[in-house]
Amino acid sequence: MEPTKNFEITPFVAPAEWNELAFAGLYMYQTPLGPNANEAPIIENTGPIGETIVNNWQVYDGPGSDAKAVARAQGLHIQAGNWLCSFSLVFENERFSGSTLEVMGITVESGEWAIVGGTGEFAMATGVISKKLYEQRSDVNIIELTVRALCLRGIRYPVIKIGPWGGNGGSPLDIITDASIIKHLESVTIRSGLVVNSIQFSYVDSAGQTRSAGPWGGSSGQAHTIQLAESEFITQVSGTIGSYGGVTAVSSMKLVTSLKSYGPWGQEKGTPFTVPVQTNGGIVGFFARGGSYVNAIGVYVRPL
Repeated sequence: MEPTKNFEITPFVAPAEWNELAFAGLYMYQTPLGPNANEAPIIENTGPIGETIVNNWQVYDGPGSDAKAVARAQGLHIQAGNWLCSFSLVFENERFSGSTLEVMGITVESGEWAIVGGTGEFAMATGVISKKLYEQRSDVNIIELTVRALCLRGIRYPVIKIGPWGGNGGSPLDIITDASIIKHLESVTIRSGLVVNSIQFSYVDSAGQTRSAGPWGGSSGQAHTIQLAESEFITQVSGTIGSYGGVTAVSSMKLVTSLKSYGPWGQEKGTPFTVPVQTNGGIVGFFARGGSYVNAIGVYVRPL
């Protein structure tokens, strides 16, 4: 029987890098009752087990009145002999905003919870949250949290840097991140008129984050944007190198993907260049030289 495409499994071997999370001095406020309650029962306790409570506990960077809210523990806890907790720790502050740690474990005030996953900056996190009761007031329990975990920084893919083609004018331009963590290109925008004025592209890295590079070059010319499908990848780049304004520049570019061809853009005048067709690989990024326009262009290629 042929395997169902919706459930495709592909062997994959690549080195990975991890970040270590060490967050101390976090304080979670559990307020069961009153006008500021941040939890509520949805199934009342009719026996020794079964009571279910949803929670939206606030987490601060300190226990004092001047502390800043940094996250919320959003989920539920169920009476099952112990209080079984299952929630997303959703971060709200600056760099980590929108990233989550997925948490499970028993009891609220002491012991450890397991970190069983994460998203965003904490993709594929695994670790523990240690907790202890810091202070108990009439309306709130303040619980001190310490987070220790590892999360995926990025899987590294073998990449080859090919080129550049063009001249030595302009400044060198390259992606900020390591090209070996690029998973696939999302879009490419080329501005062109008499020459290729600029190039800009976006890509997804191995941690699932969307990043962008450029625009490299000038702002003149007409914009042409390719929005790549998730399964579509660039297999070939070609064009011409010519003289413009007294210097060498990329005078035209054409992109070929696994689905169709785009371009050429600019004027096909000068010396042709071609990146070899990638039968078992794809172009995942670019580097260049540029100023008022693109003086030279090169590519990053990796197996797919």
